[in-house]
Amino acid sequence: MTVVAAIITRHCTAHASDSFLTTARPNGHLEVVDDRARKLVRVPAWRGVIAYWGYAGGDGGGKTFDLLVAESARAGEHGSAQAFAQHLAATLTAMLHGRRFARPTDGGIGLHFTAYERVSDYWVPELFLVSNWTDASYSAIRPGGLSVTRETYATIRRLEERSPEHGEASCRLEVHASLHQQPMMLRFANGDPVLFNPLANAMLECFMTMGARGELENPESVQTHLTLVRRPVESISHLVSDFAPLGQRRVGGRARDLAVSPGGMYESTTGE
Repeated sequence: MTVVAAIITRHCTAHASDSFLTTARPNGHLEVVDDRARKLVRVPAWRGVIAYWGYAGGDGGGKTFDLLVAESARAGEHGSAQAFAQHLAATLTAMLHGRRFARPTDGGIGLHFTAYERVSDYWVPELFLVSNWTDASYSAIRPGGLSVTRETYATIRRLEERSPEHGEASCRLEVHASLHQQPMMLRFANGDPVLFNPLANAMLECFMTMGARGELENPESVQTHLTLVRRPVESISHLVSDFAPLGQRRVGGRARDLAVSPGGMYESTTGE
């Protein structure tokens, strides 16, 4: 498993991840097979970023990342960001088909794919959740493979349902208006939201307190966004390293970050 996080504001979409790849041994202990793994992929064709968690492609890891890099290089061949997301779901489902796992959940995998879509002369951000997990408990996976859902409209509206209708222009324009009419930040976390959310909430509260005091240097900068999304991941990694025995550490290594603006400009403090 891993921790990935994303935030979306009117200024940019920003992602972060840890860099551990682990595999479960017969005794139940986790072995770290890579502590410098990359899990963030640029998708320039759609002004996008992919972050993945879960199945990395075998004991040596890296296969899932390599597949995503290769597919991202051809992302422009698909007619839309949604079509590319659906292609990723089908490709990863095919990759997993017929593979045997010691536990069914060992084949669980998920992606955050953010992209900008052109709607009525606006670049509107979207987060596509591409996953075969049944829910955020990560206790079961869907036998039918990976599915794709849009997340921004339902998040703004606080809806449980994820509907294909949320891709219609009226819903997309409501997302744009919500992000621009007032300061708003959409936050997403997967892999271990139970650990991520308390730390992220505490850091955001401190950030807002500093803002109210006038102590923030540049709250709207992309660098600020990268820090906001990366720091909770770093904190979880340190927490796990400090308190969990080596054979039970699922998260760790260097925290990585990557952001992209509506204009398609990428920034990273970690060289992604």
